[in-house]
Amino acid sequence: MTESVNSPGAGGTLLPGGDSSPSPERDRLLSPGGGKPVLPGGDRLLSPGGGKPRHYISAFLYPEKSALLRFILMGTALELLYLLVFALTPLSTTSPKLSPLGMKWSWTLALSQLLFHRSRSLSEGFSDLGPYFLLLGLTLIVLTGVYLCAVGRAFHDSNKIRITSRWLLLPLVGATIFGITLLFLPALFSNEVYGYIFSGRMLTIYHVDPIITPPAQIHQDPFFAWISQPNTPNVYGPLWLVIASLLVRVSNSVIVTLLLFKSLALLFHLINCILIWAILGKLAFTRRLFGTLLYAWNPLALIELAGNGHNDGMLICFLLLATWLYAQQKGGGYDVGAIALLGLAMSVNLVGILFTPMLIWFSVRRERRIEQAIWSFFWRAVLALAMLFIVYLPFWHGSSTYLALISSIDLQHFVHSPLGVLVKAMRWLFRHLFAGINIAPSYAPFIQPLNSANATVLSSTIFIFAFIYFYLLGKVRKAPVTVPTMHSSATPGFDKLFTSLSIVILGYIVLVSGVFWPWYVLWALWVIALRPFDALTGSVLLLSCTALLTYPLLYLDRLPIASYQPFLIFGIPLVYLIANKVIRRNERKMLAYDRRSETAQD
Repeated sequence: MTESVNSPGAGGTLLPGGDSSPSPERDRLLSPGGGKPVLPGGDRLLSPGGGKPRHYISAFLYPEKSALLRFILMGTALELLYLLVFALTPLSTTSPKLSPLGMKWSWTLALSQLLFHRSRSLSEGFSDLGPYFLLLGLTLIVLTGVYLCAVGRAFHDSNKIRITSRWLLLPLVGATIFGITLLFLPALFSNEVYGYIFSGRMLTIYHVDPIITPPAQIHQDPFFAWISQPNTPNVYGPLWLVIASLLVRVSNSVIVTLLLFKSLALLFHLINCILIWAILGKLAFTRRLFGTLLYAWNPLALIELAGNGHNDGMLICFLLLATWLYAQQKGGGYDVGAIALLGLAMSVNLVGILFTPMLIWFSVRRERRIEQAIWSFFWRAVLALAMLFIVYLPFWHGSSTYLALISSIDLQHFVHSPLGVLVKAMRWLFRHLFAGINIAPSYAPFIQPLNSANATVLSSTIFIFAFIYFYLLGKVRKAPVTVPTMHSSATPGFDKLFTSLSIVILGYIVLVSGVFWPWYVLWALWVIALRPFDALTGSVLLLSCTALLTYPLLYLDRLPIASYQPFLIFGIPLVYLIANKVIRRNERKMLAYDRRSETAQD
């Protein structure tokens, strides 16, 4: 469909769909006399011959071109920084081995040798890697700073220039270029992708179930050298295991297999960008560029998906597809399709269980009677669980599978988690408390201060998280059912849904999960890309940036100070959130005071 910028009548800009809105810029550029366009300085826009005036739309082309040029310059800076990350990875990762690409393709190490004059295998070691980890940290800080500038520019330009569908190419092309650069990293920050590949090979080549079989039983496999926890079964979602088994059938080459998994992750990332654009086109038309660029160019998303090959892109894809179906607000088959997609999301990663009840409860908010709403929620939840059960059925071996799933939930170890800081303080308290109590020798073996401290903290935080979750379900229940129009900036009902989902994921990471890794933030990143920009969106955005500092800080992992790492990762977003809330509250107080003063004067 051809998009026009002229209103059919007299005085507006035609929005997609045919709606006309007033254009102050156009009225300002038209002279009051003869109707010829004039620039702000008073000069008229004339044709090259000096006779007839040019069409006034030419005055609006320059802001679009300058905005595009700014994005291209920032994209170029981001690509140069990704190349620096590319050069630093062989020297600043804690993995004991280079990736298969770094071991087989020496050209992937050429940039590192050129910049740092180093030629090594990670197995040879270095006397001091600290400067390279520090340089990596500084590079990531600059990288995220440039990215935040690009997101801020997209936020401001969305209200100043006309965003057409062609602007979708900007985040897509940029993400593709950055992603291709990261596909060929000579060393990875995370070894999770090797676990995916190994699980697929266990199914396809060795015909064993990776859910109940530890990799150590197949130590002769060429990928075994990259498995970081060989005695622990790789418990992934059954749908992802099926896809992994299909990918490993393509080739026996370790390089080709690794590139296949990472390319699939990049493909899902690009599909997610298109889905975010489509959803915002339905819910918040003016935020399409801002939300899509926020997700597409996010360094955490690109490094974790294209660089490390994580499967979270597939999980996000199913959740976005379900959200897109709900955004159509047509019910019937659309709701059934969304429920099926939620079941598939849970079969990729069980963290999808956090999203499913919230999304289903949101979809039944039209039911005014609570009994009818509960019944509608019940049969939808059963359908989603049935989809999960069907996918799990070929992998279910009774109690052995159940025990493998339960044992994968580690409640005793705390790694890079904010919960770990609280547990450490509680352990110190319990240790000194029990040391001051005279306990009979017969009861001493049953008194475990560390386990008691863990249980106390976890039971308390899980209860708080459950309370928050049910409270947010109530908020979602009361979300408006209004239908978006072309003139509305967003749909209020969906804004409440996305706010609740963001808080749920943050609550899970902070209050429930004893382990934190940077890619966990991706579960909330796609949600804030659909939200209007506020303190919560800014906090999660900052968290996606500070989470990347986990990798250079791994150099300090064996030092006592490492346990306080969450103060840096989570502290900066928390300070921003609190400061923003305080400033907004003070502004509201000042506004209320001014209004009372004006009323008193009248």
